[in-house]
Amino acid sequence: METYIREEKTYMDGMPCPFLCHLQTADGAGSVYPAHYHSYIEMLFGLSGEFQIYLNGSWHGWKAGDLVLISAEEVHHIYARSKEGGSYIVVRFMPEFLQGDLTGTGIEKGYLRPLLSPDGLQEKVISQEELTGSGIGMLFQKILKETGEREYAYELAVRNHILGICLWIIRYWHRKNPELFDDTVGNRELFRALEPALAYMDEHFRQNISVCYLAELCGFSYSYFSRSFQRLMHRKIPDYLNSLRVAEAEKLLISTSMTVTEIALATGFGTSSYFIKIFRRYKHLSPRQFRAMLSENA
Repeated sequence: METYIREEKTYMDGMPCPFLCHLQTADGAGSVYPAHYHSYIEMLFGLSGEFQIYLNGSWHGWKAGDLVLISAEEVHHIYARSKEGGSYIVVRFMPEFLQGDLTGTGIEKGYLRPLLSPDGLQEKVISQEELTGSGIGMLFQKILKETGEREYAYELAVRNHILGICLWIIRYWHRKNPELFDDTVGNRELFRALEPALAYMDEHFRQNISVCYLAELCGFSYSYFSRSFQRLMHRKIPDYLNSLRVAEAEKLLISTSMTVTEIALATGFGTSSYFIKIFRRYKHLSPRQFRAMLSENA
């Protein structure tokens, strides 16, 4: 089986680049870039042609004028559908590139949380029709121009344009699903209190994690922690852990030749049968089908 190595950060003068931008072209139909993942958040804006992208467990069609958002560490595969190929602008940036709370209250971090989250609760492909009048296409063009010309203080201009795109996306999501954005002062304080547990799960999801221990990390009782977590994250703790484990399993399926059983054990599922059941629930196909599908389209 052909495997794909995790795409590493790009370095310039010995330092990791906080953002990257380039024009991607395809000369005809076929795979533009094989299944891969990286630590950058990635945004694509179609200029010509039609494409499809594997993202969050399914294939999505997109075309000129559409916007695609890819979370950090999210497995994705891009395929050109048009016989004449096509082109699109690629903008990548490190998640921390967005962070920096000028108010000191956690407000900005709360706004950005849906954008930084790898879950599938939000729409990742936004059509040209939805983008009408947004100026998003112009912002992508400005980022491409700034990174190409590299004039004095171009980094500030690029960050400003990226934040402009992110602001539009967050407001668009808020209009579509306001119930997922109950960003009150109380919720912001509660989220800060839950951060030790979230950080622990992100780091130790491969292990058997006790909810009681997570509650202790936050100084909460078991019941209050469970209720608070579900209220803020819109999912139960086992579902959140399983989403982390499935995301890691996706990476191992495309980047290694490990067996399904080995991946089940490596990602914290315990048994291959339970792993297959949960993976199918999230991705709508079995781990073997997932691996075969992305190998065939490489």
